[in-house]
Amino acid sequence: MQQQLLQQFNDEITLRGYSERTRSAYIYAINQLHKYANQPLDKIPDKLLEDYFRYLNLEKHHSRATLKLHLNGIHFLFEHVLHRRFTISICLPKHKHKLPQLLTPQDISALIYHSKTNKLRTMVALCYGCGLRVSELTHVKVADIDGQRQLLTVRQGKGARDRLVIISASLLLFMRQYWLQYRPEIWLFSSHYHDVDYPLHESTFRKALASAAHLSGITKPCSPHSLRHAYATHQLQAGMPLNQLQQQLGHQSIKSTERYLHWSPELGHQGADLLANLGGLSWQTPTI
Repeated sequence: MQQQLLQQFNDEITLRGYSERTRSAYIYAINQLHKYANQPLDKIPDKLLEDYFRYLNLEKHHSRATLKLHLNGIHFLFEHVLHRRFTISICLPKHKHKLPQLLTPQDISALIYHSKTNKLRTMVALCYGCGLRVSELTHVKVADIDGQRQLLTVRQGKGARDRLVIISASLLLFMRQYWLQYRPEIWLFSSHYHDVDYPLHESTFRKALASAAHLSGITKPCSPHSLRHAYATHQLQAGMPLNQLQQQLGHQSIKSTERYLHWSPELGHQGADLLANLGGLSWQTPTI
């Protein structure tokens, strides 16, 4: 992206309070368009934009969500920086509804056991024990932990919202043992580079978690978000009310939280055994 346009773009993103993750995603989408078009962004015609999205769909095989992200980034540039409208026809692939393979409590235990360092064990325990997003996990500060009240302040989670989440007694013990060993000062999980501490990169945790999953013999998908999904389903199984789970996960809409009931229909099942209550029939309920 040209330097002047980049500055204008960054100014507009900052004015609207968008997150750094959104900024980076939009810049990537715009740079990919610039690379494809090989001409100034303000000169790209609608037909070339339409061809570009066909290319992303048919040749790059991007998902529906990725295509929408590219479209949002490009639309932001055109509307708020170039001050230009565009009209294109885009065919988005049909959204595939697949039930996830959820991690069991035994899987979580195996992941913690096979974590190679106390640092990784604590990260797995915290990600699962509080249902954190990976970006929230890597940006936890020591000052965000209130051990006395057993609360963690999640700063600027998705949607730029702060929230308080409960830290269980067992998790608090994990975190205290970790602190006694590593003595972090600012970031709870950091990397040290040129005498400066930075939040641990998300990819570092992803790779370490994948290694622990391999050692555990877990063949189902295992990512930081898998730990968050496991937290939600296991808390519902333990009886946590849906509205409390919504608060813990930081969902703006309860509909986002309700999907865990769809993934585990037995959690919301309070119906009667209709066949057992039928009367006036000559057959009996089978016995095994």
